[in-house]
Amino acid sequence: MLDDDTLSHTEFQAHAPYMGLSISSLTVQQEKLVMLVASGMSVAAAGRAAGYACAQSANVAINSEKCQKALNYFREQYREKVEFTVANAHSMYMEAYSSSANATEMKNTTDSLVKLHGLVQPDNTTQVNVQVNASAKQLERLSDEELVKLVGKDDNYLEPVVGG
Repeated sequence: MLDDDTLSHTEFQAHAPYMGLSISSLTVQQEKLVMLVASGMSVAAAGRAAGYACAQSANVAINSEKCQKALNYFREQYREKVEFTVANAHSMYMEAYSSSANATEMKNTTDSLVKLHGLVQPDNTTQVNVQVNASAKQLERLSDEELVKLVGKDDNYLEPVVGG
């Protein structure tokens, strides 16, 4: 596991055999470029930070076979290191809630917490949409029996049934 975003030259060299590289197969500049790209920087930004003259030379360096091996190794190390759990998310939501400026922000944070913890089940009730070629006034004038027929139910649909 990696504890920092960058390693010293000696620490980087210690990882070389695990990358499938021999010790000193990368220059110190390439090592820095690999570490910065693996930590999330763009190649151009990492190239500037590592001292490359231009973005094109940083791209050439990072695309070399040796740098790609090192980059893949460190990306895997970082991937194993990052563990984001429900507890992390809950804690972050609680921080957001406590620093909310108004009721809307508090409500949105509460909604997110409810979703995170699965406290609300989706509404699974069946909704029926009926296309009727009539105006609202015409529908208001229809009897209950006529309205029930419009939605495809029989005349007894609204009658209470004694359980047996």
